[in-house]
Amino acid sequence: MNNLIINNLTKELERLVNFGEITGTALVNRNGLLISSRLPRDIDERKFGALAATMFGAIETATSNLKENQIMNLTVEYQDYQLIVVEIDDKTVLVSLIDNDINLGLIFIEIEESIKNIRRIIKK
Repeated sequence: MNNLIINNLTKELERLVNFGEITGTALVNRNGLLISSRLPRDIDERKFGALAATMFGAIETATSNLKENQIMNLTVEYQDYQLIVVEIDDKTVLVSLIDNDINLGLIFIEIEESIKNIRRIIKK
């Protein structure tokens, strides 16, 4: 991807983080390589991306016998936060780190809006 696309993707991730209850977010390819991120400094971006891609791939494999059902998102709840992984396309996932005590409905609306914007940016 060229620098203009990466810059536009980063701006979209910033918009998502500025929503409020989203602590950090990243775009990761399905191999776990980071494309762009807006994560807190104390998080190792490379490990974060690899973890998210591996988890999403594992759940897809585990549920592959449910042929009619495509995974919409993967949510993992930790003690202090939640991790939401959503597929952008067959090569990319969006990973968001969010607070535990929030309205998931509002978060998913924002994530869906960002996914639409990211798909437009990638297709250009």
